Amino acid sequence: MKYLASDAKNIKESLSRMQKYILGKLIESNKANEVKDFKGIGKAMWEFISTIYESYWDNLFADNNKTTFRTKIKSKFNPQVTKPQALPKEKEIVKPIFVLSLSPPIPAKSQKEVNKLLKYFKKNVNTP
Repeated sequence: MKYLASDAKNIKESLSRMQKYILGKLIESNKANEVKDFKGIGKAMWEFISTIYESYWDNLFADNNKTTFRTKIKSKFNPQVTKPQALPKEKEIVKPIFVLSLSPPIPAKSQKEVNKLLKYFKKNVNTP
């Protein structure tokens, strides 16, 4: 715990430098899969993220609003619907559509059941 603050700062700086390095490198899509070390990067990334969870660093606050690392990650993977901002009246606002499940269809009656019910209905003889 004695060096946690400086260690956290160093981790943050290292991650920021890795991000800047990756942003500065262009990848030619037809040659990217020829680099063998890239296969190990994915594994190393997941091990890093797993270590954060296994060591309970995911419960640490990740910002000044006391939002935990776990909550920040979770919010990136959960779809969120945002309210549209107020636009001038001539523009139409597209709102998300919520679909409710339909009730089951009305069961069909057999011809025998229909014939039983028909006796309750009279034919109108006055129609031409």
